[in-house]
Amino acid sequence: MMSEVQKVNYIYVVDSNGTPLMPTSRLGMVRRWLKTGQARWFGNSRHTIQFVRPVTTNTQELTLGVDAGFHLGLSVVGNKREYYASESLRKSEKDRITSRRELRRTRRNRLRHRQARFDNRRRKDGWLTPSMQHRLDFTIREIKRLYTFLPIANLVVEITPFDNQKLLNSNIKPWEYTHGKMNGFKTIKDYLLARDNYRDALDGKQYPASQLRVHHLVQRKDGGTNQPDNLVLLSDINHSQTNHNNGSLAKLRENRQKALDYRGAYFMNILATRLGDYFDEYTTTQGYLTANLRQEYQIEKSHLNDAFIIAGGTDTTLRTNNVYSRQKLRNNNRVLQKFYDARYIDSRDNKTKTGKELSSGRTRRSRELNYTNLRQFRKTKVKRGRISIRRNHYQLRPYDVVLNTQTNKIETVKSVQNSGTVIKFQTGKTCSIKNVVSLYHVNGMLEKKIENI
Repeated sequence: MMSEVQKVNYIYVVDSNGTPLMPTSRLGMVRRWLKTGQARWFGNSRHTIQFVRPVTTNTQELTLGVDAGFHLGLSVVGNKREYYASESLRKSEKDRITSRRELRRTRRNRLRHRQARFDNRRRKDGWLTPSMQHRLDFTIREIKRLYTFLPIANLVVEITPFDNQKLLNSNIKPWEYTHGKMNGFKTIKDYLLARDNYRDALDGKQYPASQLRVHHLVQRKDGGTNQPDNLVLLSDINHSQTNHNNGSLAKLRENRQKALDYRGAYFMNILATRLGDYFDEYTTTQGYLTANLRQEYQIEKSHLNDAFIIAGGTDTTLRTNNVYSRQKLRNNNRVLQKFYDARYIDSRDNKTKTGKELSSGRTRRSRELNYTNLRQFRKTKVKRGRISIRRNHYQLRPYDVVLNTQTNKIETVKSVQNSGTVIKFQTGKTCSIKNVVSLYHVNGMLEKKIENI
């Protein structure tokens, strides 16, 4: 088992030309170099220094291990030492793309009608869906970032291509690849009608096809797909806002068998085929090899430890204390207008509820359906609804680090209030923007040092 040894803190070093040098653990020397002007902080980081004077460039070969996936584990190992470790996470881009599409369609609906020009919608060779393209770019960017301050000579990536059809059926025959569930059906609704025999998933009664709607068990905004396993049929009566609010449709999802999520396997297949476009030389390994070595060294499973094993770490390798959690944040919010719903007293239980919770239940203007009208239970309006429009762009953003000159303390920004005149900190306290000095901008990437790993 790995011996409990004091983990080492490192400062990364580059020369005056930006060439990476070996990291140093001599923190006292780093302070003197900075104080005497021999070095300066490199870029927006406080983990890397750059020499101003000429220095020797003797380096050792370091190996970068990559545990690819939705959680990206990175580790740099060399000379029986680990010099860097991080776990990077980028949340799904789908929600932002969906929001952008809705706003774009709303704008276009206000314009005059223009004839559709479908011939212009051509995709380039190698086109990927925007969500997968964002994740691929994020993975490559996080790997290449380490080359800017560490002398990495070898790259080892754990890539395991998947056969999605065998994940569902391990005994699939070659001819069955072209005969999926929907083979012979024109639309997905036709398949669902045949599968469920025109029955509502909630009450089990049969309805005409015109009165049945396709419902996602896991909504698209929550990462649900259009796979048949995630779809059921609901009648117009049961497919209502009331059933969404009271949890009936949520219970339906819990009672259904969980569908397989192919997104991770799909991304690994893409990364395996595209990695050669970004790196000339790299080595691949398999997950079972990493698992066997991890069990041999009696190391717990995690993305950080898997990357450590992939980079060549063993139970005798000295681990680093430079372990970071990195999360991609959005730089801009496309929604300039925010709606705050009115609140009412519910006459049934005298509790305060939003206007959405006590709505009429009507979702379509084209036809009248027998929805439950909850508007009749609105007793007294306790808060008016309002619309807030953001008119300015503020320099300080959430998670930026500032110095509060009133208390002489370093604080983290939570939000900007009162048209940019007041700063709210993560501690809940507020301060005038005149009394803060900006120290560090997040710039779309929130990085935190993980303690006690």
